[in-house]
Amino acid sequence: MKSIALCTAGLVLSMSTHAAAPDPINGKRLFEQSRCMSCHTAESFTSPTRKVKNYAALDSQVRRCDANLSTNWFDDQILDVVSYLNQMYYKFPAPTLTPPKP
Repeated sequence: MKSIALCTAGLVLSMSTHAAAPDPINGKRLFEQSRCMSCHTAESFTSPTRKVKNYAALDSQVRRCDANLSTNWFDDQILDVVSYLNQMYYKFPAPTLTPPKP
């Protein structure tokens, strides 16, 4: 399980090097327009027993929910939602963005 989280973190970091910074405002809009709260309450995000324990796990969970709900978000939209949820509830250190090399 840890290897999956590490692989996901690596993918997030590698995608982030070529993408614009995530937009938590757009993430909030996408989150509110989706059916996320049909399964989750705010307590799901703030409970001490929550399953998501780091940024990579949050990314992985949002991707799982995207697949289960068939929201068909693009990667940048998923990262926007991850950024919003992290900013609003989780407060994990986000992966740093590095500019692409010329």
